[in-house]
Amino acid sequence: MKIYFIGGASGSGKTAIMENLQIRVGPQISVYDFDDIGVPEDADARWRQSATEQWLKKLISENKNACLLGQIVLGEILSCPSAQAIEKISYCLLDVSDYERIQRLRKRNTYGVDQHMLNWSSWLRMHLFDPQWAQNVIKDNAWEDLDFTKVEALNAWEPLAHTKILDTTGLDINQVANEVSLWVQS
Repeated sequence: MKIYFIGGASGSGKTAIMENLQIRVGPQISVYDFDDIGVPEDADARWRQSATEQWLKKLISENKNACLLGQIVLGEILSCPSAQAIEKISYCLLDVSDYERIQRLRKRNTYGVDQHMLNWSSWLRMHLFDPQWAQNVIKDNAWEDLDFTKVEALNAWEPLAHTKILDTTGLDINQVANEVSLWVQS
């Protein structure tokens, strides 16, 4: 069983590539949207962290290759109780320029067209480069079942995780899905 986590802030292309990605990776890999478990109106970091654990339990119990796409955070995945069952985490961050992100979100007429989303996307990027970067973002008021001990000790994600950043700026849905499927199949 191999689980591929594809994260990123709103507007990076996660939801847009799901159908195309499923076609490209074929039936041997299931593709899931993190939000499929249902997102409450008052969803916050604690909910996201708890939901990450729910997803890990589901994917581990299914014991099949899978891609999970959503606003998932590598440090939170590694801190979940069920993460111990995963030998090595594969995590790809979809990123996009600030200007293009805002244009995509405006076109969708959705939430997140603000500075907070740009700050979140910047933090996700820095978190992938430096596990020590502003850990308070995920640790303050965290879900009580997370154990950040491993993450607190890391200076680099290896050997616990294989990471990739994919800049989706200027790429269409097919190109992004192709790049992600190549990463999954590598």
